[in-house]
Amino acid sequence: MSRLFLLLIFLISTSTASSQLNENFQLIPTPQHIECRNEGSYKWSDVSFIEGGSIPVLGRLLNDLPRRPVRNKKGVILTLSDDKIHDSDEGYVLSIDKDRISIKSSSEKGLFYGCATLEQLMQDSKLHDLNLPEMTITDYPSVAYRAIHIDNKHHLDRMEYYYSMIDRLSSYKINAIIWELEDKLRYVRRPEIAASNAISKQEMQAISRYAIDRNIEISPLVQGLGHAGFILKHHPELRENPDSDWEFCPSDARTYELQFDLYKDAMEALPHGKYLHVGGDEITAIGIDERCKQTGKTAFELQMIWLGKVCDFAIRHDRTPIFWDDMPLKYAGVWDLIRRDLTPDELLQQWNVSKLDEAIDFFPKDCIYMRWNYQDPTKPAHLKILEWYKNKGLQVMAATAAADGGCPFMPRDDSRALNIKNFSSLVAQNKLTGILATAWDDGSPHLETVMRGFIAQAEYGWNPQDKNIDSFKKAHAQREYGFMNGEMCFLDTLEKQAFLFDDLLISSGRRNPSWQVRDYTLIELPDKSNPGEWSKKYQTKINAAERMRQNFIYMENEINDALATARNNRYTIRVYQQNNRLFYYPAQLLLALHKYDTASTPNERAAALLKVRQTCDSFNEMRKDLENVYSETRFMTQPEDYLEDLNHHKHLSALSLNSDWLYLYELPFTQQTDAWISQPRSEEHTSELQSLRRIS
Repeated sequence: MSRLFLLLIFLISTSTASSQLNENFQLIPTPQHIECRNEGSYKWSDVSFIEGGSIPVLGRLLNDLPRRPVRNKKGVILTLSDDKIHDSDEGYVLSIDKDRISIKSSSEKGLFYGCATLEQLMQDSKLHDLNLPEMTITDYPSVAYRAIHIDNKHHLDRMEYYYSMIDRLSSYKINAIIWELEDKLRYVRRPEIAASNAISKQEMQAISRYAIDRNIEISPLVQGLGHAGFILKHHPELRENPDSDWEFCPSDARTYELQFDLYKDAMEALPHGKYLHVGGDEITAIGIDERCKQTGKTAFELQMIWLGKVCDFAIRHDRTPIFWDDMPLKYAGVWDLIRRDLTPDELLQQWNVSKLDEAIDFFPKDCIYMRWNYQDPTKPAHLKILEWYKNKGLQVMAATAAADGGCPFMPRDDSRALNIKNFSSLVAQNKLTGILATAWDDGSPHLETVMRGFIAQAEYGWNPQDKNIDSFKKAHAQREYGFMNGEMCFLDTLEKQAFLFDDLLISSGRRNPSWQVRDYTLIELPDKSNPGEWSKKYQTKINAAERMRQNFIYMENEINDALATARNNRYTIRVYQQNNRLFYYPAQLLLALHKYDTASTPNERAAALLKVRQTCDSFNEMRKDLENVYSETRFMTQPEDYLEDLNHHKHLSALSLNSDWLYLYELPFTQQTDAWISQPRSEEHTSELQSLRRIS
C-alpha cells in the first residue's frame, strides 16, 4: 500500500473525527450544521466580554460579561447582516475561533438563538472542564412556528413560575405559546366569567412583554361554540342544550356579542400574539335548539357559519384565526379512519372525502386548520388528510401532545417524544404553518412533569431528524440537570409505575380517561373470618404491588442520588420524588393487608394489623409532603366561591375545589381500611385488637 494512499486515509479519518462535536457537548435543539475544526484552546471562563450593536436578552454566563472589549482577551462579537440563513430570520452562524467568537444573523431573533447555543456550549465547557471547540455552526429552524400550550382549565400556577417557564422554553428556541385562558383571565367586558383568582389583564400584558423580549409570542385560546362550560355556567340562556353548558347556540346573536367581548379582552391581555385560537372542537349537540331549527340549516352548516363569523372578527382585529379541525372530518366520515391502523387495501376501500370536497366553500380561506393528532401521526389515512388540505390550498398547523388528558400526575411513553418527533417531521416536509405541543389540563399534571415533552417539541420542531429518542433523553438529562451518567433513568421506571398505580385499588373503572371519570368499584378488604381468601382473590394485584415495592426502592435511591448530584432544576426532581411516594402508597397498603390476611398466629396478625394501621396513618403525611412541594409553583385549591362546570367530560381534576381529586381511590380506600381495622369479627379478632392497642 503506497504512502500516498495511507496519508489520504489518515486525512479522511482525521477530518471525519474532527467534524464531530465532542459527546460531552449536548445541545438542545440540535443545530442543523456543525463543522468542528479542532478541540480548541480556551474554556468558557476565558470568554471575557460581549459586544455588538444589538445585544439580546442573554443567559446567565453571557449576561455576566461586560459589554465592551477587554484588551488582550477573547470575546463575543454580535453582528447583524443583510443575509438570511436558509431564508429564516431566526437563523444564525456561530463561529468559535482561536482568538474570538462571532455570531451573525439577519435579525435580533437570530442573535438571540446564537447566544442561546453559545450559552449551552459554555455551560458544558464549565460542567466537563473542556475547551470550547473551534467550530462553525450554521443553524436555522425546520419549522417556523414552534409553540407549546398552557391550559388553565382546572388550575392556576404562580406568576413567577410562568416567568421562569418562559426563560427555560426560550433557551431551547420555543418561540410561541398558545395560552388557553378559560376563566383565569379577569375579563373586563364580561367580569362574571372570571374566577375570583383570575389573572389581571395588566399582569398578562407584563408576561406577554417579558416573553416577546425572549422571542416568544403568546396568543390566546378562548374556547368557542363547544368546551364553553366556563362561560355558559353563567349564561344558560345561550346554551344549545338547556341541560348542558357545553355548547353555545350559534343562531343567537347574543352568542357572538359575548364571545367577541371575551376575544377582545384576551387579545388586549396578550397584545404580541398574531393568532386568535377560537376552539370549535368536540361539538355534540348543534341544531337541536328551536333557534337553530328555525334556520333550516344542518348541524355542519351551523358550525361552519359560526366559524365564518368568528374568523371575520379575528381578521378585522388583525389576528389570524385558528380552529380545531375535528368536526368537519367527523361530518365527512373520515375522523375514525385517520386514527385507525388500516392496510393500504382497507384504506383504499374506505377512504372517501367527497363530502369534504362538496363542502369546501364552507371553509374560510383565511383560517388556519389545526390538525390535532395526539397519537402516531404517520398512519396512512392521516397522511392522506394532510394531502387533502394541501390540495385544497388550506392553511394547516399541527397539534401534537406533550401531555394528553388521560394521564393524571405525569405524561407517559417517554414524554410522548416519538409522536412529537414524527409530527414535527411531517410539518417540515409538508411546509405546514407550525406545530403546537398541547398540554391539556384534563388530568392536571404538574407542569414540571410535562416540561420534558415541551423540550422535546423544542428539539424536534427545530430539527426533527438528527436525534433519536434515547439521544434526546440523554441530552435532556444533561441540559436540565447537569447529569452525564444516566441519572434520570429512574424516569422510565416511574412512567411504568404510574400505569400500575392507576388501577391498583379498583376492581372496575378507570382513574381518569380523557372524557370522564366513570363509575368505579374499590377492591374488597380481607374477610377476617376467612384468612387467606382475600390474597387468593387479589393475587395479581398483590404481585403488581410487590413489583411496585421493588420499583419504589430503586427509584427512591436513584432520586436521592439525583438530588445530591443535580446542578440545576432540583425542584423538578422533587416533584418526581413526591409522585413516586404517592404511587407507592396503595401498593404499600395492599402488601400490609396481604401480610395480615396470610398471618398464621394471633401475634403475627396483631403485628400485621399494626402495620396496616401505620400505613393508613402515613397517608396524611404523604399527602402533606406532596402538596407542600406542588404548591411551591401552583395553587392547590380553587376559590371558595368557584362555580363548577356542568360539562359532560367530568374531568377528575374538576371533581373538587380542593386537592381531594388527586387521591380518587386512595382517600376512600384508606377511610374504609381505617373503619375495617376496628370491626371485630370474632373473639380471636377482639384479642388481636387488644394486642394492637398494647403494641400501639
